[in-house]
Amino acid sequence: MNIKSIFLDNWGIELVSLGLSLTLWFYVTSKGKTEMTITIPLELRNVPQDMVVVGDVTGSLEVRVQGQERVLRDISLGKKVVGILDLSMARIGENTVQISPDDIRRPADVTITHISPSEISVKLEQLVRKTFRLKPVLHGAPASGHRLVKITVTPPKITVEGPESVMTVLDKLQTMPIDIQGAEETMTVEPKIDYQGQPVKLLENNISIRILIERVHR
Repeated sequence: MNIKSIFLDNWGIELVSLGLSLTLWFYVTSKGKTEMTITIPLELRNVPQDMVVVGDVTGSLEVRVQGQERVLRDISLGKKVVGILDLSMARIGENTVQISPDDIRRPADVTITHISPSEISVKLEQLVRKTFRLKPVLHGAPASGHRLVKITVTPPKITVEGPESVMTVLDKLQTMPIDIQGAEETMTVEPKIDYQGQPVKLLENNISIRILIERVHR
């Protein structure tokens, strides 16, 4: 018997079998699949060194996800999907960064079909540092028969950092009011700093102010 002729005679049957197999595979793999829209957090990553993000940046995205119903149900409960905004290529000034499905961290068997917004505007400024002598601000007066002798700030100078536009106008650094009304003895406090409503960061730790109060000897 000619093997070639056997193959040619059965090619139709084999083709039908292949088609049925593919149909069954698509049915099994697609069974239970669904789509849903979820809101996910957006994280900023890889901000260039010595730069800082200024202004408002959206903290979330709306994404349309597709996958097995069970997996999507777990996602809606467990928050397993996160958007990543990679700023490694950003420059000083306004930047428009595109968001693609590759920027969405998710389970491997979940497909992203839509992202909103699909691009994010981010403004970067140079990160600047300044050193100040911290000025204590006192409220009230010691108790009768006592006097304020000396104020010691430790460390004597502190450094803050922030966006260039902010640091340009920040010309002093002082504490929030420290209440010494009616004080009869020396006190040491960890002051709260008045940043004048500016988005700056304090680089020193363990700042303290010692307020020396003594009884007046007559």
